[in-house]
Amino acid sequence: MNEKQVTHIMYALITIGLGIAAIGVGLVIFTDIVTGYGVKGIALIAGLIAGGLFLSIPAKIYLTLQLMKRNDAKVKARRERGEIH
Repeated sequence: MNEKQVTHIMYALITIGLGIAAIGVGLVIFTDIVTGYGVKGIALIAGLIAGGLFLSIPAKIYLTLQLMKRNDAKVKARRERGEIH
């Protein structure tokens, strides 16, 4: 699996994670699941939000590190060409 495929998978994980977290927030705002189901409802919503963040945050960290690596390579190339002092 090359770097481009991993990057696409990470973007998909971010999208899925944020979608799951948004579903959890939507359940809190638009339903009475918290009052209707009590502790089980709260645990369900907390699980959805935490699970969504659990998927998206490591992917964001990975993509940030990849972007920093690419930027360093670009700056190094510009320095070698003499564009940056």
